[in-house]
Amino acid sequence: MRKNRAGKEKNGFKMFILDDDRNILDALSANFRTKGYEVETQENPLTALEQLKAGHYDILILDFIMSPICGDEVVARLRQFDTRIYVIMLTGHKELAPPLNTIRELEIQGYCEKSSRYDQLELLVESCVKCIRHINTIYQYQEGLSSILDSIPHLHQMLPVDELCRQVLEELNLLAKTENGFVWVKPDSVLTDPVSVELPGDIYSGAGSYDKSFYDFEKEDYPVIVETVRKSMAEQRIMFHNGVLLVPLLGKREIILGVMGAKTELAPDTTLKALLSVYAEQVSTALHNTLLKMLLNANNKRLSSVNKRLIDSYMQTVEALRLLVDAKDLYTRGHSDRVSYYAVKLAEKVSSDKEFVKRVRVAGLLHDIGKIGVSDAVLSKPERLSEEEFSEIRKHPGMGANILSCMEMFSNTGEIVCAHHERYDGTGYPRRLKGEEIPLEARIIAIADAFDAMMSDRHYRKKLSFEAAVSQLEEGRGAQFDGRLVDAFKEVLRDYDRISEKLRWTYDENKGRNGSYGAEEYL
Repeated sequence: MRKNRAGKEKNGFKMFILDDDRNILDALSANFRTKGYEVETQENPLTALEQLKAGHYDILILDFIMSPICGDEVVARLRQFDTRIYVIMLTGHKELAPPLNTIRELEIQGYCEKSSRYDQLELLVESCVKCIRHINTIYQYQEGLSSILDSIPHLHQMLPVDELCRQVLEELNLLAKTENGFVWVKPDSVLTDPVSVELPGDIYSGAGSYDKSFYDFEKEDYPVIVETVRKSMAEQRIMFHNGVLLVPLLGKREIILGVMGAKTELAPDTTLKALLSVYAEQVSTALHNTLLKMLLNANNKRLSSVNKRLIDSYMQTVEALRLLVDAKDLYTRGHSDRVSYYAVKLAEKVSSDKEFVKRVRVAGLLHDIGKIGVSDAVLSKPERLSEEEFSEIRKHPGMGANILSCMEMFSNTGEIVCAHHERYDGTGYPRRLKGEEIPLEARIIAIADAFDAMMSDRHYRKKLSFEAAVSQLEEGRGAQFDGRLVDAFKEVLRDYDRISEKLRWTYDENKGRNGSYGAEEYL
């Protein structure tokens, strides 16, 4: 602490004394310097105003009667640029005291008569000092709280943890009025599996004398403060030891997230402790949420990876089953791919439900899986099927449903496969479902299946023309097919040239018999 000439420690308050009597100035200044005040004096009121405007002073003691302007005019001008300074006015003549209204309007905190003894004046000054201390505490808390409030939106922006720590460090140094601070966060206190989120066990940010790597901090600084850090965390309170201020960061359920630290000359007062407690709570909440989000993102990433593998496995199974059908019936190779493609286009036309479209796609690929159980002789017979043979092939929708029911991943597909040869008028097979009783997905596949059959060469006949195939669909409205879906499919087929080009790869060059049959024949 600084000392004045008499050896008295400075009390931190700055006083300005204005009087046109030099003897009074010297006596007052000498008296208050011995009390620990830093004192400046001036005889000229106008010069004094310039000095008061240029500097910062806590208390002004001035004479009332002066030249060229009196004390009340000095204070009136002073209040235009400084409303916080405390003013005590003196007068050497009781009858020349300033009016009470003037004292109130100019917010003059004290008034007394000049005397050779300074008891009354000293009491007034001490009263002012107490008020100033209280006001400064309020201002300090207000300013600190305002700074914290300004920083809160940035804290909760879900920034990367290292960036969040840097922002926290800036605010910590501002509150503690220091350049030497650090923030140390331990993610493993919240994240049970920090390796999965690719984070180190410690995240550190330092400034000033702490501006170094965590390795150096741990080696050079931590051994000095380790006991205080442990005690601060264990007792969950702010601590100050050997010039280092430590603030624990407490998560939910009393989890220790880390610690903030700063080098300061003085121990923190009650106001600073209160501000740091408020700030630490906000920092802890932001850190906790950020770390949990990182854990959630890591888990989501793992789940996405697992889900992708499941989807890949699912589609590989679909592909394997589809290839089984192609291997069983060479003449319909590529048929399932085309049916699925047409069905998906139609499904997208009538619904925006992605899961619905997905079911249609898979059911389209697997709609003929039941043909695995049909005799090769029946499937490859070049002539028209007998009634007995046709009865056997009619079993393939039910067989397909039975096959798929054995696999949980296709639990919602079997019913669709089973119904893809049902007719809208109720004369289809295997269960003679009618109208809306038939799953919408199956009604869609029925149209796609029939259209592709008509547009493909088979061993027993040639394909129909595009116009003839569309005409057959029209003839089947309300009987074989859902008329609403036929209209929608015709909208899809407006882009048939592009579609057929996209599906070219699915066709084989197998030659079949000449022939022309209706949609019902293309089963």
